[in-house]
Amino acid sequence: MPTREQQRSATRARILDAATRLLVERGYAGWSTLAVQHAAGLSRGALLHHFPTIDSLTAALVQHLVELNEHAARQAAESPGASADPIERTLSALLDTMTRPAAQAEQELWAAARTDPALASVLRESERRAGRDLHRVIDTLFGPELTAHPRYPAIRDLTIAMLRGVAAAHPLRTSDHAETRTLDYWADTIRTLIDADTGPG
Repeated sequence: MPTREQQRSATRARILDAATRLLVERGYAGWSTLAVQHAAGLSRGALLHHFPTIDSLTAALVQHLVELNEHAARQAAESPGASADPIERTLSALLDTMTRPAAQAEQELWAAARTDPALASVLRESERRAGRDLHRVIDTLFGPELTAHPRYPAIRDLTIAMLRGVAAAHPLRTSDHAETRTLDYWADTIRTLIDADTGPG
């Protein structure tokens, strides 16, 4: 028989899974504590016991999405078809992750925050932690040789900004050709930035 703590953890996971599914399927406009409660098949009291406010649920949801995205990135990088080149492998894994439903749902929260000050306030703190987690994952994927390079912090930040832009346009794409070409250009640019410090002095 599950312990009380196990039951509590299972219920919390059930709520977050339902919240994620709703955000993916309906978007932020169709996302609310009442909708999450119904999707999770729980009473109002059970939901409020775990997440007494919409802010606490939103913050937990962001962390849940981050964990899903981190797992997806590692899976993509370790897949049998992944490139042997660490730069190409990392860029491909990150774009694959950022175009999956969980990452697209997180982007939808950012977009909604533009006109929702309360949501923006919650996201600022949650995304600080999420940003640190993202840096850690990207550092691991790129590997120690690249992360030791003096230009690496700029490369990492530009990689994140570039890939988020590409991922934001993904739902409008009819093929992956443009995305693949962009990744190839950026991989070449990274190599140029690295080689600039190793050429003739």
